[in-house]
Amino acid sequence: MPLRRGSASCPWSLSDELLEVEHFRTIYNIFVAVLCIFVLRAVVVDFIDNECIVLDFEVLIFAFGRLHMALLAWLVMFLYTLLVPYKVLQIWARSLETLQLPTAVTVIAAAVLLIGHATVLGFYPVYTVISQPFGPASCFVIILEQLRFLMKIHSFLREIAPPILRARSNDGKMGLPPFSTYLYFLFCPTLIYRENYPRTPHVRWRYVIENFAKFLGCLFYGSLLFKCLSIPIFSNMNKQPLTLRRLVLSVFNATLPALYLVLLMFFCFFHCWLNAFAEMLRFADRGFYKDWWNATSFPTFFRTWNVVVHDWLYYYIYQDLLWVFKAKAQSVALLSTFIISGVVHEYAFTLCFGFFYPFTLPFSIVVVLEGMFYSTFTHGNKRPNSNILFWTYLLLGLALQFCLQSLEWYSQIHCPVQKSTFWMKVTTHFWSCYSSAITTPS
Repeated sequence: MPLRRGSASCPWSLSDELLEVEHFRTIYNIFVAVLCIFVLRAVVVDFIDNECIVLDFEVLIFAFGRLHMALLAWLVMFLYTLLVPYKVLQIWARSLETLQLPTAVTVIAAAVLLIGHATVLGFYPVYTVISQPFGPASCFVIILEQLRFLMKIHSFLREIAPPILRARSNDGKMGLPPFSTYLYFLFCPTLIYRENYPRTPHVRWRYVIENFAKFLGCLFYGSLLFKCLSIPIFSNMNKQPLTLRRLVLSVFNATLPALYLVLLMFFCFFHCWLNAFAEMLRFADRGFYKDWWNATSFPTFFRTWNVVVHDWLYYYIYQDLLWVFKAKAQSVALLSTFIISGVVHEYAFTLCFGFFYPFTLPFSIVVVLEGMFYSTFTHGNKRPNSNILFWTYLLLGLALQFCLQSLEWYSQIHCPVQKSTFWMKVTTHFWSCYSSAITTPS
């Protein structure tokens, strides 16, 4: 009897299942055809201008500048995450069995972890990103891995420490999970620690290679999108007065590249990258995302777009806040969770792009307010019109963010600051750069 799609023996993510449908695969083929058109455009233009075929990778080379140093920083963070938390927890658990001062031991163990976190997973990656001229993609490698390690450690300690304390109070055996289990957790594509995960019987290496090839193809696709649709528009904005008309048109012109880049980011990371690692590690739970494209509201979108992070926020932020504030303060816990998520997103964007342009945090607050009043004003309306309205808002929001951040990026180039201080690096000076040129049409 053939294996069912999506079973533990032959796991498939949602996109894999949809790509088995001919009509949905046609959409995928259209995106591949557009990639072919971009490649053909680059080849033809190079041949006309230079009389030779040169398919350069300058955007990718710039984006991943000093990647070797970024990988070195990753190695430092990984070794700390691999060795220190587990060893400290092991010493703490053994001390509880022999010492009569469990409170003092707990305080010392917590202090060691806090100092280590603040130094290796706090100060070190931030200092590394600020002090060296990394490309933006290399910065994201460091910062996102910093956040991933912090979330992994929190989940591991959060799941292991309470059973140890309960075993001590009941005079039971306080055993730690094997080190191999912790090592597996650091690499498997989930942020929720469990001692056992559903596993597949074997690794489909062809599937792994295909996903890594698609991942590299998406990176190349994204570089072509920047080169063809983004850089020609925003790199020359300083050559003419920035009127209100040009600003509005630039927002709408950014709709297509913003949409393409978001879809590429989703397919590149949430599908190809996570599925490749899941397959290599025989990790059978492939629910990294749900059908976010069918969402009719932003709360639904955020619950289905990134299930991996959503689950971590739900278990370790939202539910813990509910326990602190009690069940009556559900709206407070929800708002606090979205604010924390927005602050972390702003933190990553600020360090990786080199300027502070708050967009995600206000948007998160708006999403919470929409979620609170959504059922009141829509009465559960899930008709296709609601999905159209959602996509309209999403495209406008993506275009606005993409446009403003692109303008700020090039304002940093066209109007460099005189003093390269930390504050000048993380503050927005787009409006001051173009203030003398901004005019409104009469």
